[in-house]
Amino acid sequence: MRFVALENGEPIEIEVQRHGSGYRVRLDDRWLEVDLIDIGRYARSLRLADGTQVSLIHHRDGVMHHISLGDTTFQVEIIDPLSLKRRRVDDEMGSGGVVKALMPGRVVRVLVAKGESVRKGAGLLILEAMKMENEIQAPVDGTVDEILVEAGQTIESGGDLMRIG
Repeated sequence: MRFVALENGEPIEIEVQRHGSGYRVRLDDRWLEVDLIDIGRYARSLRLADGTQVSLIHHRDGVMHHISLGDTTFQVEIIDPLSLKRRRVDDEMGSGGVVKALMPGRVVRVLVAKGESVRKGAGLLILEAMKMENEIQAPVDGTVDEILVEAGQTIESGGDLMRIG
């Protein structure tokens, strides 16, 4: 998956790939191999390839991520590159409406359930397009009224994914 993180307004390109039981993470031009283990609701243990292990506390509020590594805390806005395209259609959607696929792809997994309340920026589903997994985010605050796709289904560009009211 590819993301853009904004820390103090400065963009950082991030790419995350599954690698064995862990992940390969690219931060701008630097690659890291990491294992990440959940040890609580917000707590994780992060182990780097060189054996260094640190505790990581992560809390998400919409697109804002509050991350503590040791004594350092970061507040980072994570943006899915597809959501940058979606920002152009937010005004058309108003306070609710149909979330559409911005490109053809395959639904990998649905992250929400019908009737669930979502905040703007919350992940709705993972769409694989052009061999990349992209998190489709809620363009508005609302309630998931209807899920129009399921995991494994292919969708055309402009196809309806779900309704948010």
